[in-house]
Amino acid sequence: MRETPSRFFFVVSGEHPTLPTAELVAILETLGVSYRVTGTAYKLVEIEANADRTGDVAKRGGFIEEAGIEILHSTAGYDEIAHSVKSTSLHDYLSPSESFSVRVARYGEDSDGIPRVKLESLVGGLVAEKTRARVNLKTPHKLFRGILAGGDFHFGLLTYQRPKGSIANRRPRKRPVFHPSTMVPKLARCMVNLSHAKEGELFLDPFCGVGGILIEACLVGSQVVGMDALTRMLRGAGRNLEHFGFAPLGLVRGDARNLPVSRVDAIATDPPYGTGASTLKSTTREILKDFLPQARNVLKTGNRAVIASPAGTGASHMAEASGFKVLDRHQVYVHRSLTREILVLGAV
Repeated sequence: MRETPSRFFFVVSGEHPTLPTAELVAILETLGVSYRVTGTAYKLVEIEANADRTGDVAKRGGFIEEAGIEILHSTAGYDEIAHSVKSTSLHDYLSPSESFSVRVARYGEDSDGIPRVKLESLVGGLVAEKTRARVNLKTPHKLFRGILAGGDFHFGLLTYQRPKGSIANRRPRKRPVFHPSTMVPKLARCMVNLSHAKEGELFLDPFCGVGGILIEACLVGSQVVGMDALTRMLRGAGRNLEHFGFAPLGLVRGDARNLPVSRVDAIATDPPYGTGASTLKSTTREILKDFLPQARNVLKTGNRAVIASPAGTGASHMAEASGFKVLDRHQVYVHRSLTREILVLGAV
């Protein structure tokens, strides 16, 4: 008998319009979760899947803030919400011996007329009445999340919340060696996830700098190799990795246009921009033109490389000429003179 899919929800960061949902989908695919996206509304992403892997998926995300099991959704009106809660069985999610709380979040402006606190009180009272469980706002056994988004009310049981400070503890300035070009942890983790990096498999960052992307690849369980043209950058990467308890398979000084490896499973990298010692006096365009064929040669067919570069360098055309297919692209504004283009490339 075929199992009926269950509905799950993820709350993603609202700081970029496309990357958070793309990262979520990439993680689902990397972990082999059979899924279907059933709805999106600003920070809310709903999926159907045959197994609850919300915790595993959310823990990997750079841009995933919460996840849970969706129990019901209705139009965003008091009467409609009350009717939905009253007509939904909650005994599979909460027993009379447990305590709970209900917290409501609003994403977007579609439901501004409904006060969150009043809605928390309404739903919490109905849940207590139906289950005989007791409300505990400080230390509940179960935390239920109500979400007002897209003109609807969504209600579910939280299974994951990102621990407070977990991202802040990895900020570039918190590490032993800082470099101003280092990518922030959320974006670095997202790039690792977009590359479909897997636990135990070989991950390469050929322009590793002081190791920001390598740290995130280690945290998802990959075996990592980093490469850079400057010895001082590699020393910094080694110190930063050691600070977090990681030992890379290798940190190699060299030119990424002549890769010293024969085969890798995933690549994610942020090449240096402009000219100077870090680029061996070449432009970013020149580096990419010579590097991309090398990347294709070492990457297994069907696997992915994720490359960040300044918008306008023509990286997508060079990638396709090198044997890649552009699977996805995203633009990330950095400052007035720099917008990054992040390309997700498939080796064909």
